Amino acid sequence: MNVLLITAELKQTDRNYEVFFTTLKNNSLYWWHYLEAIWIVQTPKTANEYANLLYPHMTDKDRLLVVKITKDHQGWLPKDAWDWLTARTYE
Repeated sequence: MNVLLITAELKQTDRNYEVFFTTLKNNSLYWWHYLEAIWIVQTPKTANEYANLLYPHMTDKDRLLVVKITKDHQGWLPKDAWDWLTARTYE
């Protein structure tokens, strides 16, 4: 099982990105959206497989970064956010 950090800069102000976010949520076992432009998902998919699911719902002006999170992570988040990550990161 992978825990992926997904951050996207969706630039088309006249575009409805609802399908992008529905695809993101529906392809994860669990998802977490604590920071505005960042989603963290637990999924059996690799970062590459997950990005390929999202690309069709983007334009060439949009940006996307999908990376696998390991136990080697740090930041400033509330306890419940750390509890969520700790429970799902294995490597």
